[in-house]
Amino acid sequence: MALTKPTKRGRHDHPVPQKQNAPVPDDLVSDEHEPPEAGKPESLEDQLLRLCLALNEAGYRAEIHNGQVVVSPAANMQHAVILDQLSNLLYPLKLPNRWRFFYNWGVHIPPQPDLRLPDLMVLPEQAEAFDEMRAHGRGLLLVVEVCSPGTYKVDWQEKPLDYARAGVPLYLIVDPLGSPRRVTLMSDPLPDLEPLDHHRQAYRQIVTAEEGEVLELPEPFGIKIETSALFD
Repeated sequence: MALTKPTKRGRHDHPVPQKQNAPVPDDLVSDEHEPPEAGKPESLEDQLLRLCLALNEAGYRAEIHNGQVVVSPAANMQHAVILDQLSNLLYPLKLPNRWRFFYNWGVHIPPQPDLRLPDLMVLPEQAEAFDEMRAHGRGLLLVVEVCSPGTYKVDWQEKPLDYARAGVPLYLIVDPLGSPRRVTLMSDPLPDLEPLDHHRQAYRQIVTAEEGEVLELPEPFGIKIETSALFD
């Protein structure tokens, strides 16, 4: 397929808690960030993206936030196991719906040349690519972040605003560091957010399930997640 360029206690809503490799396959590449022509100066955006690509290929996890490259610590085993468990729960939906699960592709955060790398991105077969490193958030189905000590504040405070601004419809945070451990689903992003719009809740619906409770993923998923399965 080819992506197209753009032409626990029960469920409850509440504010967000305050604490806190490989290149894309050829059929997923658009032409918006091809190497510059000989003699043509490279834009700052292209320089940032090229630096991120080099860092990610070297095994780091580099993102662009507010025009600056940010490198996150490497994930630990618990982080990897949670992603594997969650993928297993979602996998029955993958093949019949022809969805894709990406672990190393980014989301474009407008209006800057910002790049976020979700721990897991679920997208339909015909999703929109912004460029060779980033997808349009509005075309995704779900992004997932698993909290770690080095990314806790970012996952809870920065990324909800970034993903909402990008139009990501569902943002799932798996938090194995809280007490109790929990899973939070954010949905219905505000449509008019600004880059530094921290005074408003970026997603209008926030539902949290503590470990042992059940969290429902709405359509197009239409399934209930046993949160204890993620933390075993």
